[in-house]
Amino acid sequence: MHPDLSAQLRITTADPVRWIVAGRLLDAKNRRVLKNAHLVYDRNQILHAGVEAPDAAMLNGKTTADLTLPEFTALPGLIEGHSHTFLEGAELASEKRADYQKQDPETLFQKARPRLHMLARMGIISMRDGGDKDQVGLRLSRLTAGKDCPPFSAQVFSPGAGIYRQGRYGSFFGKPLEDYADIDSCVQGRIAEGADHIKIVPTGIINFAKGQVVSKPQFSVEEIQRFRQSSHARNRHLMAHASGDVGVGHAIDGGVDTVEHGFFITDDQLAKMRDRNISWVPTFSPVQEQVDHADIMGWTGETLDNLKTILANHATSLRKALALGVNVLVGSDSGSCGVGHGSGLFYEMELLENAGMPALDILCQATHGNNLALTNRQPYGSLEKGFKPRFIVTKHNPLETVRNLQGDRWVVFDGAAESSATVSLENL
Repeated sequence: MHPDLSAQLRITTADPVRWIVAGRLLDAKNRRVLKNAHLVYDRNQILHAGVEAPDAAMLNGKTTADLTLPEFTALPGLIEGHSHTFLEGAELASEKRADYQKQDPETLFQKARPRLHMLARMGIISMRDGGDKDQVGLRLSRLTAGKDCPPFSAQVFSPGAGIYRQGRYGSFFGKPLEDYADIDSCVQGRIAEGADHIKIVPTGIINFAKGQVVSKPQFSVEEIQRFRQSSHARNRHLMAHASGDVGVGHAIDGGVDTVEHGFFITDDQLAKMRDRNISWVPTFSPVQEQVDHADIMGWTGETLDNLKTILANHATSLRKALALGVNVLVGSDSGSCGVGHGSGLFYEMELLENAGMPALDILCQATHGNNLALTNRQPYGSLEKGFKPRFIVTKHNPLETVRNLQGDRWVVFDGAAESSATVSLENL
């Protein structure tokens, strides 16, 4: 590890502009890698990014780069496409998870808040939340969007409580539709509370013992269409938890913007998603964690075989989606059983690569792609002029394999710079 790299990346009052040259720079917007690229930034924005030398007028009198890193890669900060920030993360014990969720909303918020600083230090600059009923995500969204946002903190985008059918799956992170007179007033109510997007729960979850989704869909196609109309009329995208071919079909035909999970999706449904510009967030991690920790979870025999088959079929669907041109995004469902915050996203990227998604595509989608589709197009997720200086520098080339991104790296965040080695995963 370079002993002085953080100091040389950091903006100071005495030296308000930094100029570095990276051996590789990920141009995520144009899906390409630039060699020996210049990156110039101050505390507020990127001033220059490209293979051309920067204009002297922006360099504050400098004639040579502050830092030349021929063996390093610079890439935009990562965006987590699906998280439940209020949940504990990697905990596997069901009793402990249940006890954690029984805590009052203020306690849950105070425990979630420090995660944002640690996530940013890992290189994860934004989190698209999948919902919670205690408004933890909404409070984090307001905090990180406001002028009083703590420095070096990942920004959160939240739907507030997910929307599910009374008596069906979703009560631990949502509130029922039946709290309102109709769909439009429910969506309006969520937005009045501060929702950045709308999360609906058209289906239940996988029955691992039977290897399928056995419950009927919660919402009809027509109901999902009304959710879409109401959400879009208020400039919010519609996020749908859906697995099982019937429920996934309802979500697609209803016109959601993203299908989350999508286990048991069919080839015809993937083609519809491409044609209708519906994005897919496959979330391999929650099911893979069940296999990885089968001894702890108690899965053996046919159930364990079902889990492995589900993952193999999901990988096949991913490859077909990529071949068809479906917009595949990157999200881990962090907070779900066994999926740690931060570490879950890095593992999800690895699982996507193992399933056949090229490293370049994963990195571009986890940055620029996620930003375009999920966060209302914030000024980050790409290394380009005018964007916020929130990026990663690493000697371990993630373009060879995304697993390399789990090595030591440095994160620049609005002029500050930290090493990922300072993060304690136990606190996530």
